[in-house]
Amino acid sequence: MQLISYEDFKKMDEYKKFIEENPAIGTLKIEAFTAYIAVPIENVEILVTKDFGNYKVIFFNGYTNSSGNIDSIELPAPSGTFNPKTLEVPKYTIYDLSAIHEGYETIKKYNIGIFGNVNTIQYVKMIPQVNLKGVKTNGN
Repeated sequence: MQLISYEDFKKMDEYKKFIEENPAIGTLKIEAFTAYIAVPIENVEILVTKDFGNYKVIFFNGYTNSSGNIDSIELPAPSGTFNPKTLEVPKYTIYDLSAIHEGYETIKKYNIGIFGNVNTIQYVKMIPQVNLKGVKTNGN
């Protein structure tokens, strides 16, 4: 699969159909932490992508701040609102999120639904890597 930027994707035929189906903008807030939300993690690299055939399009690439947050990542999404009378949920677009930080396990893929004109919050639980070198086990 070939990794391409959102800017390069805009030059492709697939972009026209995608943006027709996703004319609104939804926002995504990332909150990266460890220890059951007690400790925010700074400098977590966040990558938001979506697959289109043989291409993986990078919609966002950035790092969390000292509070473990990234605010207002804007992503294309379908228009629509929740209808409380019919309980009909509006359409949404699925994006993939990867979180990377040295010393922590890489989160390979969160699937995130983004709704138009809605701010979605994604909590990213960072799990420290455990180095077991030199640890003795029973019988050793």
